[in-house]
Amino acid sequence: MSIDIEKIKASVDEVFDDVVSIRRHIHMNPDLSEQESATAEFISAKLDEMGIPYKANVAGHGIVATIVGKNKDKAVGIRADMDALPITEETGLPYSSNKAGVMHACGHDIHTSILLGTAKVLKSMEDQLPASVTLLFQPSEETIGGAESMIEEGCLKSPDVNSVIGLHIDPEIETGKICIIEGPMNAASCEFEVKVTGVSCHGAHPDKGLDPLPPACAMITSLQSIITRRLNPAEAGLITVGQFHSGTKNNIIPAVTEFSGMLRAFTLENRAFLKAELEKVCKGTASAYGAGCEVEFCDSYPSLENDSELYGLVKKAGEDILGTDKVQLRDTPSLGADDFAYFCHGSRGMYFDIGCTDKGEKIYPLHNEHLCPNEECMRTGMLVEILSTLRILNKEFGND
Repeated sequence: MSIDIEKIKASVDEVFDDVVSIRRHIHMNPDLSEQESATAEFISAKLDEMGIPYKANVAGHGIVATIVGKNKDKAVGIRADMDALPITEETGLPYSSNKAGVMHACGHDIHTSILLGTAKVLKSMEDQLPASVTLLFQPSEETIGGAESMIEEGCLKSPDVNSVIGLHIDPEIETGKICIIEGPMNAASCEFEVKVTGVSCHGAHPDKGLDPLPPACAMITSLQSIITRRLNPAEAGLITVGQFHSGTKNNIIPAVTEFSGMLRAFTLENRAFLKAELEKVCKGTASAYGAGCEVEFCDSYPSLENDSELYGLVKKAGEDILGTDKVQLRDTPSLGADDFAYFCHGSRGMYFDIGCTDKGEKIYPLHNEHLCPNEECMRTGMLVEILSTLRILNKEFGND
């Protein structure tokens, strides 16, 4: 299909005020993860207004909508998360959260509003689209990783989705700009719990028992040697111990000491390696002290790896519709995690950041009670999302 950048800009201008109103409604009425029923009903009503068919209650409160193009069996996907956080808002905005202790402090209200605006523009081009567009309104990003469940329930099927794009606000980037990276963007993560068992006894007679504290402490100090001496030094990894619990009284040698944390790596292979090494260190240390040891793992999100071809298409789209100076290239990936990663493994994926803080303004980080993104970032998000989607459609199903 023929793509007119100026027409895209005009279309975004036409829907922008509506998108701002949508965002403020969602911001005022946030829903926690796994409880997004009201948000889902609101999204459904907007899709009904646009005449876009959808399936609700996917993986909980998720919604999968389809803008039907010429090829009804193939599609490009666009994802937005929609859950809020258990944070008390302190922005003082007239459209602050109406729910005590719940706030959209990670920008998911922005992401959802951008996708609804993008949907309205793409719907107006429906008869020209070489293939379909799947709109993925995803729940539970902040808790159980709703992306995985949506994929398991078939959100990338009927029509078949080979490529998915998504975005996230970044307060450290200036409004009107985007930031992208090729290849690894976010780490794969895994929670771990370690239970060290000994024999409880009176604190005055430690020889009558077996203290689990010393081996547990030795384990924690030894874990960092996995990163510095076992992992390839050219690759990044991280092991963080966040909790440590032992004992109930000052004069009692405890029977159990427990600690837990998170490990992170940029590839699934390195995540598996860190898990194996952590278990080896902990059980070996326990054996040396004569203590018992149990290690449990719970894999969190996989690594988020941006597809090279999609990276090139989104980068060019940003440069063409925003200007070359508005596209920042990130030098290094983040050891943080995002469940968009599941879409990168279930299909090809491309995730990028949009700036939401004006130059010179105070920067409040994500998950902060004062976070107040500049709503102009939604214009940036829609422009890049729409042009990128059209070019991916042309590349995969039409004229590139």
